[in-house]
Amino acid sequence: MLANTNAYDMGSKVNAHSKRYIERKIRKKVGTAIDDYKMISEGDKVIVAVSGGKDSIVLLKMLHDMRTSAPIDFELIPVYLETEFVKNFDHIAEWSKETLGMDIMKIPTHISAIVQEVSDPEKSPCAICSRLRRGHLYSLAQEIGASSIALGHHMDDIIETFLLRTFYTGQIGAMSPSRISNDGKNRVIRPLAYCSKELITQYFATLEIEPVIQECPIRKDGKREMVRKYLSMVERDIPKVKNSIFASLGNIDLKSMCKRRN
Repeated sequence: MLANTNAYDMGSKVNAHSKRYIERKIRKKVGTAIDDYKMISEGDKVIVAVSGGKDSIVLLKMLHDMRTSAPIDFELIPVYLETEFVKNFDHIAEWSKETLGMDIMKIPTHISAIVQEVSDPEKSPCAICSRLRRGHLYSLAQEIGASSIALGHHMDDIIETFLLRTFYTGQIGAMSPSRISNDGKNRVIRPLAYCSKELITQYFATLEIEPVIQECPIRKDGKREMVRKYLSMVERDIPKVKNSIFASLGNIDLKSMCKRRN
């Protein structure tokens, strides 16, 4: 089950001291985000969306570890939405069972077929796919009485979404670390909100597991990739630009906004 490819080789190069440092750093950021946004409370039942990618695996590992040491009692329910876009998820389920002692609930879906049928070939299907996934998670949350749904979005995802909405929709908005769904029935939390993609990648390399292979035949995310390249370019001159952008999303000067009077 343990990986023997490049990702595992990369993890094997992380010495014990570095591993402990990275783990302490990411656990502190996750714990702070959970506390700042009051994401989890005593007796909560939290669905953890596990796609098999690096972010969701790190999310599951962090929440598992924090549950064992947290002063409050809460329940974790790992969930995997089955689609034709992912290959080789079984080894993730095995890793979760053997390493964390947690069974991942598998939910069959027809998401891939629906996306291919209704998506506009000139536009990214990611938004439609995301809504369909959330729909399944919302339904499950209502069915089992879950308090919240934990997603693996990190700081970079939040910043990129903010810029994309600003550039292409003319609206100020991003991904809130904690928010109530539009129907008012479900709560979505993002415990990795304070973690950079770089930190998550560093920590993932220590877990001795390979992520799944994503094989979406119609995926187009050129706009998001463009934003990533732009941010990388800006970082050369402003190393802390991502931290500054993220901080600004919670430090809004409403008096300086261009809101028209009614």
